[in-house]
Amino acid sequence: MANHMGSVAQTLTERKRNPELSASVLKPHMPGIDVLRGVAILMVIVFHGFYYSASQFPWHNSFAKALFQVTSGGWAGVNLFFALSGFLITGNLMDSEAKKNYYARFYARRALRILPIYFLILLTLGLLHLASPLYLLLCGFFLANMPGIFLHGAYMSYGPLWSLAVEEQFYLVWPWLYRRLKMKGLLGLCLAMIVVCPLLRAAALDHVLKTGEVFSKTWMIADNLAMGAVIAILLRMTKMKLRTFLRFGVATVAISAAGLALLAATHHLVKEDVIGGSFGYSMIELMGAGWVIIMLYAYRQRPLQSWLKIFIFFGDISYGLYLIHMLCLEIYDRYAGQGFRTDAGALWTRFLICNGIAILLAYLSKRFFENPILKLKNRIPAAM
Repeated sequence: MANHMGSVAQTLTERKRNPELSASVLKPHMPGIDVLRGVAILMVIVFHGFYYSASQFPWHNSFAKALFQVTSGGWAGVNLFFALSGFLITGNLMDSEAKKNYYARFYARRALRILPIYFLILLTLGLLHLASPLYLLLCGFFLANMPGIFLHGAYMSYGPLWSLAVEEQFYLVWPWLYRRLKMKGLLGLCLAMIVVCPLLRAAALDHVLKTGEVFSKTWMIADNLAMGAVIAILLRMTKMKLRTFLRFGVATVAISAAGLALLAATHHLVKEDVIGGSFGYSMIELMGAGWVIIMLYAYRQRPLQSWLKIFIFFGDISYGLYLIHMLCLEIYDRYAGQGFRTDAGALWTRFLICNGIAILLAYLSKRFFENPILKLKNRIPAAM
């Protein structure tokens, strides 16, 4: 997903709602957030490389089968991305709203970060005939998560684009809402979303709506973004001590884990199930939000920093890698065939080759394409 390069540092001088807590965890650059981005993208590429690609694979080795089943939950990496987006964008808005013409500058900077590689991927998909022109047109308007509404019989041709559509819709609406509701009003809206969205999912699943339709629609999963936003708001308006903040994060993860364990024990831990797809999904979202809190605190501890650097690397290239990795898989499948669906060696070969290439391309893109464009944000005038 897109890295959010907001100037969190302004919090420390402009807004002193909770100086002890804010100054302790909010920095111009928060490596703990990059760690979570890295974890999220690795979850996604493992999911797409294994379970998503060959969910009916005839594993005979019990260890391999268990390992394969673990990858079935990798889709939750997208939920973690959503929680991070809600946290970072809301914090960015709160910290910088006093700046002149901030909202126009916010959108301009978002465009520089997100659009160049996004449209490059759309162009590549079109040239390789991996998606229909009409679907790509929808993607150009960030409607990839709802093709069936606009095109008869259409479906989401290229997986990663639906979640980017959700985020872009959030970016378009959220600053407008914050400008009108301010902090307390936005907190109330977030809490309402956290309550209402699971009910919408339950109603949709109860009427046998396809799971892809339920979990790709912004209004069905906006509670995920809201949970991240709540963390950003609480950091700035509560009088919570730093260690209390950490305990709150640990408790959040523990409660969500207990909820998921209960659902698993009662055979409701599947997205197609009304309970699992509504409140179970919320437990997964809640766990992601809890890990955001924990990592904001935990990465301050030096013993953790050295062995988490690999996740920071993946977090830094996560947006490009998210867009590119499925493209590599689809090109590989076009020429190498579908043997990976029944052969373990072919599945591993496909995974290693495609993701090795994707990681290299994402790194090169970040260094030589995305970063030079992103530097242009410093030239955006304050009075635009």
